[in-house]
Amino acid sequence: MDPQRTSAFIALICLGAFAAAPVLAEEPDAPAAPPAEPTPPANPWDREGFGWGGVPALAYNSDDGFGGGLLASVYRYDGGTAPYKWSSTVLLYVTTKQVHTHRVDFDFIEVADLPLRLTTRAEFSSTRSANYCGLDPSRPCALADAQALADQLELSRQAEEDLISRYHKVRLIQPNGLISARYAIDPMPHRVELMLAWWGSAFIPGDFDVRVPFPNSLYALDNPGGEEGFSSVLQTGVMVDNRDNEPAPRTGYWVEGTVRGASKLWGSDWDWFGYNTTLRGYLPFNKSKRLVGAGRLVADGILGESAFLDETRIGGSQIYETFGGQRSGRGVRLRGVAGKVRFIAQPELRWTFSSFKVSKANIDLTAIAFSDVGWLAQDWSNLDNNALLLTEGLGMRWAFNKNFIIRTDVGFAAREEFAPGIYIDVGNLW
Repeated sequence: MDPQRTSAFIALICLGAFAAAPVLAEEPDAPAAPPAEPTPPANPWDREGFGWGGVPALAYNSDDGFGGGLLASVYRYDGGTAPYKWSSTVLLYVTTKQVHTHRVDFDFIEVADLPLRLTTRAEFSSTRSANYCGLDPSRPCALADAQALADQLELSRQAEEDLISRYHKVRLIQPNGLISARYAIDPMPHRVELMLAWWGSAFIPGDFDVRVPFPNSLYALDNPGGEEGFSSVLQTGVMVDNRDNEPAPRTGYWVEGTVRGASKLWGSDWDWFGYNTTLRGYLPFNKSKRLVGAGRLVADGILGESAFLDETRIGGSQIYETFGGQRSGRGVRLRGVAGKVRFIAQPELRWTFSSFKVSKANIDLTAIAFSDVGWLAQDWSNLDNNALLLTEGLGMRWAFNKNFIIRTDVGFAAREEFAPGIYIDVGNLW
């Protein structure tokens, strides 16, 4: 990617974010006040009203290309519940690599005045550029493999170019949904929550016109006809949390342990069992808490027969794909390394070097340096087939009223011959 184009794009998204930064609902005019004005609230959730965050959904990452659409969030504050009483987010998003992501989220805190948090999501996604390097974690996506197959088939020049460009790609449609409940059995400062969740994904091979994988692709060779079916997953576990601020923590920890599984008993076409233990910590290095060491440690895996996409998902309260991409393994292509056994470490150094106010929005600018380390094995029965991955990079965070966060990261990995992985998205990774 051209550096000037990158700089211009980052500047554009920053300007758009400033123009649409979250604000609190206006309060009615008050009667004449005494000379001394009251101290403004330290946090947006210390007062009642609505807030919002909205930007044109302009983003880029090396896996999906440039994307455009709309991202809008609404927050309701009740004067006491942090970081909000409820929020709703709508995302409409399409990329230059024909990736569609259209989603509606709702997050409710202290439902019916109970220590209960409910989160729901409905999403439609499709892609023609999902990565597939096979099930051997030690083998990278090698163009030589695609070239060898093309030579063997004696294709025309155009057919050969098409095969090589699509050999490590998957096209599929994936409608999915999520319902998650967290019930606090012990309040802060060491909040203990029980978790119960369900998510379902329909895997539909192909795209809007064709219902099969790319011909002669590695995925089609491993899965003739694709992996059509429905994955229905139940998950339960426990979480302990004492972060000082959920969207952008500077101190505390967040630890969880969960088990999950898919079964025909609750509507799944696959049967498997999964587990996850995740530890996150935040340690300030100075009194102002502007220099913070943050880290995430993950032990995750599955046993049984599953679809490829379930094999590349991390469980727990945050469900994301690994190894590679913008959430884990920055600098490695998304799902670039598969394995049913995975251990991941992600240390970060976060420096909030500037804080200022624009209109009613408090802005924090944070620079980060990070490294993502992953060890993945194909299966518990085949631990010798493994890979150790290391990525490094730098990033920036723009936080508006400590709730609405835009992040940019650039990562590098030897597995990808140090080609930069560039990511622009919303929200902290953890």
